[in-house]
Amino acid sequence: MHAVPARRRALPATLLALSLTGALGGFAAAPAQAAAAPAPCGTKVSDFTGTVLADTPFKGKITITEPGFANRDITLTPVSANSSLLTIDIKVSDTETTSVTGNFQLRVNSLNQGQINFPTYTGNVGRSTGVGCNLTSRVVAISGVIHTEGVKGEMKFTASRA
Repeated sequence: MHAVPARRRALPATLLALSLTGALGGFAAAPAQAAAAPAPCGTKVSDFTGTVLADTPFKGKITITEPGFANRDITLTPVSANSSLLTIDIKVSDTETTSVTGNFQLRVNSLNQGQINFPTYTGNVGRSTGVGCNLTSRVVAISGVIHTEGVKGEMKFTASRA
């Protein structure tokens, strides 16, 4: 037979003492409550386009920072309910409006907010950087960045609907 070192025999007793200490210590402090998940805002395609009928368009402005260019009107119009198809119109001048119809891509961030990428007339992609909702998950405001004809780089836009 082999002799068991004293330290090895003491290990089970030490573990038992630590377990009891931890168990009794648990009565003094309640476990932390998990933080509530943020309310969903724009996490479904229908939050942008409608559930039964095509929802109302988002209307807003593109802020042009390049000298010599005025801000431009932008309209994002759902083509049909429960569809990712949007028509994006940008008023370039009093007589010219660019238009493109295409599907947006929806993603959901860690704040439980939907964000979309959508086509533009220039062939680039517009993208939302923030959305706003009222009492439901229906999106009523979008902010983001977009390329627009004749202007270099991405410009900021905001658009909303009732």
